[in-house]
Amino acid sequence: MAYELMVLANEAARSLVSFLGMEALLATLVFLPVLLLSRLLRGASPMLVQALWALVLIRLVLPLDLKSPIGIGSLAAPADLIHAVEAIGADFGAVLADAAASAGDARGIPSGGSAAAGTNDVAVWPIALGLAWLAGVLTIGSRLVGRRRAHRALVRDASAVSDAHCLELSERWRRELRIRRRVRLVSSDESLAPFTCGSLNPVIYLPAALLRREEADVLESVLAHELAHVKRWDDLMLMAQLAIAALYFFHPLAWLSVRRVREAVERGCDELVLSRGRLAPKTYGRSIIAVLRLKLSGHPALAPALDSNTRRIRMRLQAIMRKRSRTGWRARRALALPAALGLGLLLLPLAGRPVVQSEIGAAVPGLGQDSLVWVDPMPGARITSWFGPALNPFTGQGAQHRGIDLAGAAGSPVLAAAAGVVEEATVEYSGGSQNGTVVILDHGAGIKSFYSHLDELRVGVGESVPAGALIAIQGSTGKVTGAHLHLEIWVAGEPRDPALYIRELSAVQR
Repeated sequence: MAYELMVLANEAARSLVSFLGMEALLATLVFLPVLLLSRLLRGASPMLVQALWALVLIRLVLPLDLKSPIGIGSLAAPADLIHAVEAIGADFGAVLADAAASAGDARGIPSGGSAAAGTNDVAVWPIALGLAWLAGVLTIGSRLVGRRRAHRALVRDASAVSDAHCLELSERWRRELRIRRRVRLVSSDESLAPFTCGSLNPVIYLPAALLRREEADVLESVLAHELAHVKRWDDLMLMAQLAIAALYFFHPLAWLSVRRVREAVERGCDELVLSRGRLAPKTYGRSIIAVLRLKLSGHPALAPALDSNTRRIRMRLQAIMRKRSRTGWRARRALALPAALGLGLLLLPLAGRPVVQSEIGAAVPGLGQDSLVWVDPMPGARITSWFGPALNPFTGQGAQHRGIDLAGAAGSPVLAAAAGVVEEATVEYSGGSQNGTVVILDHGAGIKSFYSHLDELRVGVGESVPAGALIAIQGSTGKVTGAHLHLEIWVAGEPRDPALYIRELSAVQR
């Protein structure tokens, strides 16, 4: 029972690590055109820039097999790159497995054999990586949640704003921006920058130092800006972005994208306020500088708040001072949504071919074998045991079946599953006599196929064979319960499910 649980944990962790790695890769592929487009569209609508950077974060939570006929995933190059990195991941996994395993197999190749031949040790590195990821998510997530709670506690303990002029300005801008939710204003003596907290029941925090200032334009500019955050539901969007970044805490592009989205959000709020025509750009810009001179602290990464970064403030002020008509602002915003949708349809679907599993029944690109085609090694045979957790028929205990068992009629030919060079063709396999007569084909780039329990050998060591060539006859040699072929596929020494490569096997219902 303990072994079965270990096998299941290993498979779950391996799937998790593979999923996270492939999502991180796909987000990186999306990042490259996003970076280029953001540089080219510096003067574009902040909403468009925000949507561009959000695509990187959205890609991290989309299905791996998302497809589109117009997406860049339909091109050959990105798909090849994906498979190439998948192969690198397999190499990395093999290195970890070798480092964690005891030095028993000097060749570094997993011993062959079917479920009938006994059990194999379960690799520990996927579980270790999975636990490390979980620990990182819990650590980062708990810190973000703790700081968020501190913001909410500050809002809860603050006093409600009673200044009539301030409340009047807030209500005026709430109607101007057509916000239907009730917005509360609170204040305290804490030297924190103004920020917005909450989405359904939004609260705007205003430091007492700001309320004591005599310049009415400064207060109105701050209120308008914070209400723009409320209008745009920025606090909810920020929480979603931080959640994604916490899940991918190991990927620097996730955090970079959150920061770039935040910058675009601030500019978007500026544009929304100025588009109403109630505040002059010069007045609004001076108000931002006046708030900065109060030297208020804050956590703009945890709540929509004024950022004190000099470079970003300078960029905001430059954008504010560009004179645009009210009609021009609205036109830019109207074009931003369809443009963002179009870019999303183009950039997000990267699975022009299956991503997690190698393309079935076709070439496996990115591994130095563009002409490598997989075929059924025993056409017409039935599958008697699948890849994965299984029961050992001799002991009744759980085992990790490292291949697929195929049973055909007596004397059924065994064919090469793909073109390669015969590495071994022997009746005395060094990996264990329980495997019986064995053939190993080397397909290059770290890919090998393993055939055991054979009867007659029809190839010799060093011989080059094409896909579908006769290499042996099905047999019952070794430790078995009946005649069958045990087939394994190794990538960088790690066993892979043959059904992921061979179309005919993948089409069979389990």
